[in-house]
Amino acid sequence: MTIARENRTKFNNSWPATFLFPTEEALIQRLAKNNLASIFMPVRLIHSDDHGFHTLLSHCIDALDYLPLRPDFSFDQVWKALDAEFFRLKALPGTSSNQSRFSVFAKHIAADPLVSHSHHILAPHIPLQTCEFFAKRILDSTANPNEHSEQFIKRVEQTLGVALLADIHVKYDSNWLTPDKKADTQRRLGGLIRLILGGKQIVLGLNNYQLSSDQVACLMISTILPQFRNERFHGTVRPPFRSSSATLKTYAHAYFLLIYAYALMGEVFIYRGFNVVKSAELVASTQNNLSLFLQVLGDQITA
Repeated sequence: MTIARENRTKFNNSWPATFLFPTEEALIQRLAKNNLASIFMPVRLIHSDDHGFHTLLSHCIDALDYLPLRPDFSFDQVWKALDAEFFRLKALPGTSSNQSRFSVFAKHIAADPLVSHSHHILAPHIPLQTCEFFAKRILDSTANPNEHSEQFIKRVEQTLGVALLADIHVKYDSNWLTPDKKADTQRRLGGLIRLILGGKQIVLGLNNYQLSSDQVACLMISTILPQFRNERFHGTVRPPFRSSSATLKTYAHAYFLLIYAYALMGEVFIYRGFNVVKSAELVASTQNNLSLFLQVLGDQITA
């Protein structure tokens, strides 16, 4: 911990000269070993003068400036474009005011015949760390609630399901409240969530549960992606890659969510009728990004 703190002070005092922190250096070494400049590549687009398209694309090309070292910042740029689309759909006439903008978007891409559903291939490869962060938020929502917990619980109930969420609390809450069992409980629940997001059937309590691909996507869109953005935006977590706890699995977490968010952005380009990318091309792009992710950070998925 002392070295990380010393490095942060040194970085501040050395700027504009810079240096890599240990985890950043480890990522660069992995990229070099695989003869790669980045884990992520944008989909090739046909030019269009459409104003709405360029409003969204502007955020997406800003995302590229932060790679390869800051996929979290890249995610933020893609999220800005996605969130603008969430609000646009939410404001359309006939949209129920009881639905969140996230669920409106999730339902739209589930039903739209034009989209590729390329994001469906990603969920089985979600890193365990991503699931553990989600597990912690679920358990803390009742054990240590904050001003955002009520809204979070509502979104989880709508996506994970009231019964499954209740069974999770029955099984895991007591150990979560036991200090020497917290880490193990978080990892165990994270592992269970990873199975659920991978589309596996699980048994919890006296019940069987299995989410469809569209239900998994709704869970990702409504809870896991917003959580990643909100916790950093509100300053509740420290910037990840220059801390003493940073490892390559920290990068796996951020890169996976970036790739997932970008696949969703590609669906927006398709169903908005911008005619800049075809469905098969988006599938190929998402598959390529997944392959790059697995090539460089695949051993970190279950670390």
